Order: sequence, then structure tokens, then C-alpha cells
Amino acid sequence: MRRIDRALSVSEAYEIIDNAEYAVFSCMRDNGEIFSIPLSIVRSGESIFIHGATKGRKAELFTGGRDVSVVCVSFNAVPNLNDAEFEAIKDNSKELGNRVFTTEYKSVVAKTKAYEITDKNAKLVALRILSAKYCAKFMDAFETAALGALSHTKIYEFKIYEMTAKAKILK
Repeated sequence: MRRIDRALSVSEAYEIIDNAEYAVFSCMRDNGEIFSIPLSIVRSGESIFIHGATKGRKAELFTGGRDVSVVCVSFNAVPNLNDAEFEAIKDNSKELGNRVFTTEYKSVVAKTKAYEITDKNAKLVALRILSAKYCAKFMDAFETAALGALSHTKIYEFKIYEMTAKAKILK
């Protein structure tokens, strides 16, 4: 990471992953082509989980310990100065660059190894935490939905082995 002054702790990195609306997964296909896809995620411990169909590129690629980079962003905004704040710095190029023409953010880049979860109970656990994050209001129907979908749903675990997190938040 080039900007060490913006580096965050592991616990802050996990918070960003947990608060990310989605993540972008990228890996190299066997033919050298880069495959990237945005996906809904959930984290438990040092692993990120997703679900998917039984066929397709995810089913082909997210197995066997393949290296996958996962990028999560939990916050991204352009600063919004009021008129007085802008007037005070409008002739100062450095301040304009630091406070107007910039972006605030919180992000993580995680290096992971991808594995398909095949054990039924482990799949249900992962589906439960995914559903609790995105469908918390309807968890009383989880068992019915999960058991009905289990045969045509794959669950993938991405074990984090390295990650960097950084943020730029203006004061």
C-alpha cells in the first residue's frame, strides 16, 4: 500500500467488509483472461461467503483454492462544502485538491483462496448468515427457502490470507 498514512487495522478492515453492500471478485481464468464480478457477500471469521448457481463461471472458477482478489467499499463520497467553506479556499489549488476535488472512502482489498462448500450443514450455515444479512425480516421462512434451494445452489468460501484496508475521511 502506497499511502501507509491511510492504512487501517484488521478490525477496521473487517468492519468495511461487513458494511459493504457488495464486493467485486476478480481472478484469472485458465486461458489468462481476467474474470471480475460484483456479488453480495457476508463475512464470518476470516472467510467471505457467497452463493451462486450450479453452472456458470463462478461454478467453474471459485473452487480448488484458486486465488481470488476481493474488493470491498463501505463508503465513497465526494465532499460537499457549503458556500462559505468553498469561498474561503477557492483560490488555493492545494486546498481545492484536498477538500473539493477528491473522494472520501473506506476500502479493503483481500487476497483469498476460493473453495466450494459441499457439506449440507456447512452450506446451511453459510446460507443462514447470508440470509440474515440481506433478508433479516423474513428469517422465520429461512428453513423452507433454504431447503428448497439447497440442491440448485452452490456456496463458496473465500479464505482471507492477506488484506489491506485504507480510508480517507476529511475532517
